[in-house]
Amino acid sequence: MPGPRDEQQGLRRFEAGAAVGLIGGIVGLVLPVSVNLLAFYRFIGLPTAGATLIDFTSAFVIAGALLFALSLLIYRFGFSALRKEDPWFYVASILCLVGSVGLLLIAIAAGIALESSSSLVQCIQGTPSHALTCLQQVQPLTGYSVVLGFWLAWFGGLGIVVGLGMGSRRYRVVRLGLGSVLYAILLLVLIDPFVALLFPVGGWQYPLLTLPVLALVAPLLVYLGCHRVLRESAQPVPNGPAAT
Repeated sequence: MPGPRDEQQGLRRFEAGAAVGLIGGIVGLVLPVSVNLLAFYRFIGLPTAGATLIDFTSAFVIAGALLFALSLLIYRFGFSALRKEDPWFYVASILCLVGSVGLLLIAIAAGIALESSSSLVQCIQGTPSHALTCLQQVQPLTGYSVVLGFWLAWFGGLGIVVGLGMGSRRYRVVRLGLGSVLYAILLLVLIDPFVALLFPVGGWQYPLLTLPVLALVAPLLVYLGCHRVLRESAQPVPNGPAAT
């Protein structure tokens, strides 16, 4: 059980970061992916790439990116509380800070896309995989900031993987380790759809289907693992036999 104050503080921040990340996953990945896939397969009334669909997606991405940035900052504070004991936590802390900057760039780019939705609709013409290429044509600097923001955020996610992996060994919490593994898989899966946006190809929607599940399960495991350890450590230790 974690005894020192820094370790308790680190676990609480892991728990808080996971909770915010879970909400960010719902808003920033589950909702936009679900809406776009439903529109792609024409299960809802929205066109495959209309102004309304772009508006919905941009709004979700802005909110999700800000929540993910907050989650990374909270994780960073948790890793910082432990970096005196292990320098790898310092590396994880720096990566999380870099990721927060990347997510802010993505949020700004999504806001600009929200204002340019009519121009984007004319360019995309029913092919969502052309979205980033069209954004680069309509707003070149914004398109490049998305690319930069994505990779900065990706390295921020790598910071979570490193920090939680170290935390699982330190606290001996299996769920932290599993959460770290799922975050790593999430980072790998994210590459394919993003590359498809840079170089439009078919099949990008299939790995996209796994993102909502990974974005929910990974932080949920971390939250449950931290919550259990904190709850157990808060329970009073039974008194031993009275001293004679």
